[in-house]
Amino acid sequence: MGEGHNFKQLRDAILALSEAGDWEVARREWSLVDISEANEPETCLCGHFPIIEICTIANRVNGHRAKIGNRCVKRFLGLRSDLIFAAIKRIRKDITKSLNADAIVFFNERGLLTAWEYNFLQDTMAKRALSPAQSATREKINRKVLEAVGKRGFRGPD
Repeated sequence: MGEGHNFKQLRDAILALSEAGDWEVARREWSLVDISEANEPETCLCGHFPIIEICTIANRVNGHRAKIGNRCVKRFLGLRSDLIFAAIKRIRKDITKSLNADAIVFFNERGLLTAWEYNFLQDTMAKRALSPAQSATREKINRKVLEAVGKRGFRGPD
């Protein structure tokens, strides 16, 4: 664990919000439901400060929610939110770039993408040379994603 990341503190907080009393069972009750980039630094349940990449996780068994840092989501719960944040950073830097597969699935599962947009992004994900129409479509979808994330995160239907 890195400096400031207190696994015991995170585990205790997650267990208190879970139905299961065993860590290995309890962590499987949780799923990633929202991502956001904080305007002001926040503190993770593990005690680490500052965190900017915020992940909201929800317990599928009892409905409890918790906000934790991107690193704790990956390290301790095994959810790959870092790949979604990497895609967001990439398209923010260059709107013509493609989202990665993890981001495409995440935003589709939450209802941000239409079925056509989902298929389009899958079909063009690895393409570097797009037609002008394809390029304009990719940029439009990327702006839609950035706008959704910019509204203090994106949750969509759970």
